[in-house]
Amino acid sequence: MKNKGLLILGLLALALLAGISAMACSGAIGPAGADGADGADGADGADGANGIVGTAGADGAVGPAGNAATYVGSDTCAACHADQAALFEKSGHGYKLNKVVDGVAPTYPFTEITALPVVDGVQLTWDDISYVIGGYNWKARFIDLDGYIYTGIAGDTTQYNFANPVVGNDIGFVAYHAGEQKPYSCGPCHTTGYNPDGHQDDLPGMVGTWAEDGIGCEECHGPGSNHAASPYGVALKIDRDSEACGDCHLRGSDTAIDAKGGFIKHHEQYEEIFQSGHLALDCVDCHDPHAGVIQGRQPESTVATVNVSCENCHFNEAENQASDAMKAEVECIDCHMPRIVKSAVGDAAAYTGDIRTHLFAINPAATSQFTDDGKYAISQIGLDFGCKSCHRTDGESFEISDAGLVAEATGYHE
Repeated sequence: MKNKGLLILGLLALALLAGISAMACSGAIGPAGADGADGADGADGADGANGIVGTAGADGAVGPAGNAATYVGSDTCAACHADQAALFEKSGHGYKLNKVVDGVAPTYPFTEITALPVVDGVQLTWDDISYVIGGYNWKARFIDLDGYIYTGIAGDTTQYNFANPVVGNDIGFVAYHAGEQKPYSCGPCHTTGYNPDGHQDDLPGMVGTWAEDGIGCEECHGPGSNHAASPYGVALKIDRDSEACGDCHLRGSDTAIDAKGGFIKHHEQYEEIFQSGHLALDCVDCHDPHAGVIQGRQPESTVATVNVSCENCHFNEAENQASDAMKAEVECIDCHMPRIVKSAVGDAAAYTGDIRTHLFAINPAATSQFTDDGKYAISQIGLDFGCKSCHRTDGESFEISDAGLVAEATGYHE
């Protein structure tokens, strides 16, 4: 029995082993064993093959704004801005300096140079002149073939004044630094794109070089090549600040208004307005810089060269005036912007120059306009120029004494 039992157990063991083997052969998966410990890191694999590098794309075109702008000239601007160019052409800015080409006189909108000076006994012709300084409205000076301003010798008169009377053979001429050699150094305010280095046209008397004669579009708006190449992509500079105008409408310090010979010197407008209550405004609030002021004075002119009237702001003063006759017949600027400034001509005894001041405020207690040495103007308008340009002997209105003028001016608008 004992041996028979052992035999049965042995057969059962063999059967069990055979079953396990059959399961393994059939692919049945047994329960997962516990995770073994992490094996050591394998050796780094070989570098993979480099990918093919694509060819670089073609460079894109560089936009205009990526380039340094250059000057293209006012004629280029006029191709698109025809109306503004036509208005600006008559403003006078472009005639600060005019080149004489092939001996032909420059032309101007409202004036004509009808004679040339006699220098050291020689009558000049247009072939003797390289450039004309000015020639628009007030005066003209002439530059010789070496770039120096004609001054002549003692007794010569070389500056042409349009308002001067004809006296003998001197048709409108007055002396200008006779006997001195005067290089042309006015380029910073008479030209566009001025550079202080070199000599324009290789003329030794011309100080500096420039892109365009006279004040063109780009002197205020900056060089325009990028804008011309991409009008909608590149904007030009627009500076409305009075300091931009003051770059040229200024003489020396803005804290002093320079005077000489009983008048304020010309191009002093920034100093004047700097010391007035209108400093809070910009020049372009009143003035259209493309129009100037002279073309608005021409007969039949329809151009509004000033944007506003005094009454727009000073309505109380316009309404409240002590004199009904003055209120009816006299403009605000006759008293508040009298002609204290001289560019070409002036009559100190008649208190009348040829350019209006930008001082505006009247001091009713003061008569004199200048400091005792005559070198500077006082910041308010005195009664000499404010009143006596009319109210004097041989004036347009009846003469009034100084005391009478003080009495009339005190509280005039109250």
